[in-house]
Amino acid sequence: MAEEAQVVNEMTQEGYNEKVNELNERKNEKRNAISEQIKYAKSLGDFSENAELDAAKEAENENEKAILRLEHEIATAKIIKPQKFIIRERENGVYCDCYICELVGETESDFINHKISRQSVFAQEIGKHKKNEKFKINEFEFEIVEDDPKKITQDNLKKAIEASK
Repeated sequence: MAEEAQVVNEMTQEGYNEKVNELNERKNEKRNAISEQIKYAKSLGDFSENAELDAAKEAENENEKAILRLEHEIATAKIIKPQKFIIRERENGVYCDCYICELVGETESDFINHKISRQSVFAQEIGKHKKNEKFKINEFEFEIVEDDPKKITQDNLKKAIEASK
């Protein structure tokens, strides 16, 4: 019988801690709150047309699915060190944005907050370049302003933003 390969979920220590906290919250506070909602809905009687009961049971189902997902992600976690960069972005030849980009595990990626999955095309492209080098993805051009972890600070980000104006 062939052994099943274990899925590894790469994540930073920060991401791991967030998942553990979310799991504890869902198992304790959220489960208890949903249980109270179900008790209240049952007290209303007439289970056949009880919208409150249906909504509470749906919330319970969604919470239990999230608990299972989080337990799996935590059980298969491999802690990685995040990589950070200060990135300058150009669109149509004009600098339009400058930000600190952090390469993280797939399950903690958050595009809006510039937390990019290490498996993404963007992350793969960053890995091929060094400070002051430019690279292109589709119609966007990027430049790595800083890649030294000790120099990736809010002050240096502000300097990069000023230089982009």
